[in-house]
Amino acid sequence: MASSANMLTFAVAKWPPYFDDERPDQGTLAMQLTLQFREAGIDVHYHWYDSWKAAYNHAQAANVKASPGWICNQTRAKQFYFSYPIYAIKTVFFHLKTTPVQWETLADLKDIGPIAITASYYFGRQFEEAAKTHQLQLRQVRIERLTFNLLLKERVALVPMPLDNGLLILNKYFSEADRRKITYHEKNTDKSYLHIMVPKQQPGALRLYLRINQVLINSAKKLMDKKGRLLQFAKLCPGIQQPGWAFSP
Repeated sequence: MASSANMLTFAVAKWPPYFDDERPDQGTLAMQLTLQFREAGIDVHYHWYDSWKAAYNHAQAANVKASPGWICNQTRAKQFYFSYPIYAIKTVFFHLKTTPVQWETLADLKDIGPIAITASYYFGRQFEEAAKTHQLQLRQVRIERLTFNLLLKERVALVPMPLDNGLLILNKYFSEADRRKITYHEKNTDKSYLHIMVPKQQPGALRLYLRINQVLINSAKKLMDKKGRLLQFAKLCPGIQQPGWAFSP
């Protein structure tokens, strides 16, 4: 049995295909992290919650060591350190084929909504800024598949979601007839990076943050060619103050 010093407990919730407690490997991103930390002699345990909001709250209270799968923003940065990136996602907008949508900038979405989003999810800096600046019409639900229910009932016009995530949910929970009614639009969406969040109030939080970064950076270096460069914190998380990913005390 691994000692507590060589074990990490991560707060997660269902987010297929990345985190999924119904799969033997617990999801593609869960398996990736398990293997990365195992190589460094660290065992990862996933504590499953019924929603990402619950996972966030338990991580914030330091009931677990950390929580993976989050995009950095200034609100979250008040309570957490953000690790070196673990994955990059690109969000698309799902909509009904019968109601094609066209826009030039995200500001134009104010005339297209409502937009269905999942509670506690963050869709990148560009979308969040547009939502606040242009007062986009947002409908919030507790779990992801309910966004597609609203779309099929024509109660919303758009559903922002990572493409592979959205397609998997449609294939798993909806009939072929319903799936044929839905398509997606990739225009004007930015790539976002997912991180592991380490709660600042946890004893030894900075030490744990640095240890996690060391594992992730070493893993990233192994996948790089000679011209590859590590990602930079200031570029991915602008305006957030914390020790950089390569920081050493």
